[in-house]
Parts: sequence; C-alpha cells; structure tokens
Amino acid sequence: MLPRDRAPRTLGRLAGELGLPGPETGADLLIEDVAPLDGAGPRDLAALYDTRRLADAVSSGAGALIVPEGAASRLRGRPLLVSPAPKADFARAIAILRPVRRPAPGIDPLARVAASAQVDPTATVGPLAVIGEEVVVGPRVVIGAGAVVLDGVEIGEETVVDPRVVIYPNTRIGRACRLLAGAVVGAPGFGHARDAAGRAVRVPHVGQVVLEDGVEIGANATVDRATFGQTVLRRGARIDNLVQIGHNAEVGEDAMIAAQSGLSGSSRLGRGVLVGGQSGLADHVAVGDGAIVAAKTAVFGDVEPGAAVAGIPAMPLSRWRRLAAIQARLPELWKTLLRRPGKPAEEDETT
Repeated sequence: MLPRDRAPRTLGRLAGELGLPGPETGADLLIEDVAPLDGAGPRDLAALYDTRRLADAVSSGAGALIVPEGAASRLRGRPLLVSPAPKADFARAIAILRPVRRPAPGIDPLARVAASAQVDPTATVGPLAVIGEEVVVGPRVVIGAGAVVLDGVEIGEETVVDPRVVIYPNTRIGRACRLLAGAVVGAPGFGHARDAAGRAVRVPHVGQVVLEDGVEIGANATVDRATFGQTVLRRGARIDNLVQIGHNAEVGEDAMIAAQSGLSGSSRLGRGVLVGGQSGLADHVAVGDGAIVAAKTAVFGDVEPGAAVAGIPAMPLSRWRRLAAIQARLPELWKTLLRRPGKPAEEDETT
C-alpha cells in the first residue's frame, strides 16, 4: 500500500471537485482530514450513508458532513455536501484529501530488469523486483519490492503492483489497475484429464489473462490463465482477498466478489454482479447483469439478471429466507408432533 499525504481544501472547493452542489453554509471551512461520525473533529469531513443513523450525524463533532438527499433538511444549519451516493462520494473525498504519495521514478539498483524490457522513465521498480523479457511497463506504473513480472507482460499506465505479486507470461493489464500483495495473475488453471490407466494428465494452458482498466485484485487472490483464449476481468471489476478466478472465466464491468469466493472454469459474471463471501460458482454457470449472490451460496445453474439468490444449492433469496425461518422452528414443530394424539408408542424424542 502506497503512503498517503494530506491535502486540505475548503469545503466549497471540495464540492466542486466532487461535482456536488456547493454547501449552503461553511463553503470557506478548511477541511483537513476525514473521519468516522463518532470520531470526527471540527476540521474533519465525515459521512452519513443511511438516514437510520441520523442521530449519530446530529451528535457528531464533524466540521462538515456528506449526507444523502433525504437527510439534509434534518441537519439544516450545518456545513453539508448533499449527495445522491454519499458512500461513493465520501470515498472520492478521501482520495482527494488523502492523496497517494507515489514513489520517485526509477529502477532500484537491486531490481533485475531484462535487457529487452521497456520500462517507462516515469515508472518505479522497487528493490528485488524481477522484470522479464519483452515486458512493457507504462507511464507512472509502480512495481513493488519483490514483485515478479514474467516475459511478455504488458502493464498500463498508473497501475500499482504491490510487493510479492507474481504476474505470469503474456498477461495484459490495463491502466489504473491495482494488484495487492501476494496476488498471482496468469498461473495455469486447474485443468487435468485421466488417461486410459487412470493417471492424471495436466492440460496445458496456452491462453492468457486480460485485466481491463481499473481492475483491482485483492491480496493473495488468484486469476488463472485460460486454456485457450482469455480469462477476462472487465473494466472496474473488483475481487477481494483470497478469491479464486478459474480459467476462461469472465467477470463483468464493476462486478464485485467478496473474500474466499471462487469461480470455476468458464463461468460468467455480468455487469455489476455482487458475490458475497465464501460463495462458489460451478463451471460454465452464467450470472446475469445486476444479480446478487449472497454469502455462502453455491451456484450450480444460471442466475437471471437482477435476481438475488442464496443457499446451497442457490435459490431465490425470498425462498431461502422462508426456509431458514422454518428450519429455526423445527425443534418446536417436532415436539408438537410428538405430543399429537395417537402417535405410535415407539416414537420418542430421539427418533
């Protein structure tokens, strides 16, 4: 993780940079930092995401608040930035007020860079990093200490590769991507066959991985190389720590996958799909645009666009909730069943 500086500015200027209406009061207030509602001071910006926490905003010591449109009238008189998406705008405000401090450009003397590699002079290559043959490293890219970038990889401008990341040959990475420590991108997928004697035979993977612009890969996550063709993460896709993306899978634009989830080979996530933690998709499954897969869900069949599913196997979320409610009542229902008139004598509480 790159260090962050502080960049104070007035609330009015910050509103303009965020594309939000200027505050009715406090436009000249100097905002020096960001903080949570319950820990903010008079020079801090905090955010209210949900009007159910309005009381916390009222009691907050924050100098200014980013709030949803429905809360402004109840906080009148305070310096406010009114937002249709307060969580997203607060994230952007953090990035403005606490900007990343990029390291000085150049190649560390302890790094090893192949003679045929092309490293832009504005890029940074950290100590003990390895850059292979025919690698292309774009402008303002940061390669962290101990990272390994193997032959033929292309990395787009302003991408940050954290320490100990491994990028296998011929992977294509777009601009402004982020690969957190320990991520492995482009390793061969888990493809095996059995011969006539029942012995395992590895299937060579001769495809590649493509990360489009703005993709983020979490710490110790893995994205497998395609058998043929490509494993693709579309623009703005986000995968959390410890996520596994199988060979030839496709993750749609702005899709998000939470920790410890896995996509089997050739599975597909549409645009804006949300996958909760510890969920799994079987091979060749398609999840439509905007669908939601709840945590600890096993998806064995296609999911329609906009649907919400949960459970093992996956089912509509409303049905899963009804079943969970029934399951919680099973001990009570069983006792009622045992007390019924005329029950067989051999039935007891352990039956």
